[in-house]
Amino acid sequence: MLLLALGGSLALGSSTAQAQATVVTSIKPLQMIASAITEGVSEPEVLIPSNQSYHHFTLRPSTLRAMRQADLLVWVGPELETYLSDAVQQAGAHGQQLQVLALPELQVHHAGMDGEGSREVLIPDEGLHAGHKHKHADTIDPHVWLNTRNALLIAQAISTALSELDPVNADQYGQNLDLFRQRLTGLEADIQAQALIPADSPYAVYHNAFQYFERQFGLQHQLVFVESEELQPGVRHMMTVRRAVASTPLNCLMEDVTTQAATVDTLLGDKTLRRIRVDTVGQNLTSGPMAYIHMMDNLADAFRQCGAAL
Repeated sequence: MLLLALGGSLALGSSTAQAQATVVTSIKPLQMIASAITEGVSEPEVLIPSNQSYHHFTLRPSTLRAMRQADLLVWVGPELETYLSDAVQQAGAHGQQLQVLALPELQVHHAGMDGEGSREVLIPDEGLHAGHKHKHADTIDPHVWLNTRNALLIAQAISTALSELDPVNADQYGQNLDLFRQRLTGLEADIQAQALIPADSPYAVYHNAFQYFERQFGLQHQLVFVESEELQPGVRHMMTVRRAVASTPLNCLMEDVTTQAATVDTLLGDKTLRRIRVDTVGQNLTSGPMAYIHMMDNLADAFRQCGAAL
């Protein structure tokens, strides 16, 4: 009887484990959002380490295996995880996929275009993008997770998908979504309650990765050094940046933690400018249900540092 009871218990445990949907995300910010929804049920996996480029990630057999075994694969889209696109299509038959950029009502901005009202965008002097009138309106800025309202839309989509895949835990996913929504509301209120950067504290950004956060909270940079962090600026562009920095009063430079510091050093030359490094991918955080909130709170603090008096 004892053996039968133990056997039944093990079978029930196995059945419960199988009911839990496995979630795999392409990048860490999506893993952090997913973790808020799966809290108490499962731990999402991430494919691309946060210290590696999501544009040029090298696929490994373990990466492909994780994608094929996932019940739910969450990724931004080919505009960001360029080298995952083919593999995502191949893995499509093995489970559900959630492409963030395809979500209705998602707030999306164009890449290579400056925020309305900013003074100047410094873009490459060579090749197809020469000049200061960059009008490739079909180019998407994929850093959509840096808008908290987008994060909520992503969380809602993950909760809906998981509730269908794993109805046993649907109530838990719904409760986690409600809690994440409350945390986001509190975060937004805290950010709006404390001034980020005063209007009389102009700043520059290395590349336009912050515009989702900036537009949501009414910030406006004065200069963009490069159109894309993937592009290495040439000599003419370097001189353009140096002239612009010399002629523009700036409080600081906001640069992503993934930015190559040596490249910024070269662009600045002898100019001394306070530099604030910002973690927009959660590289320095441990993924978990509060990780996204912490990342965005840290981002707000970085802007406050930039706006603080010297």
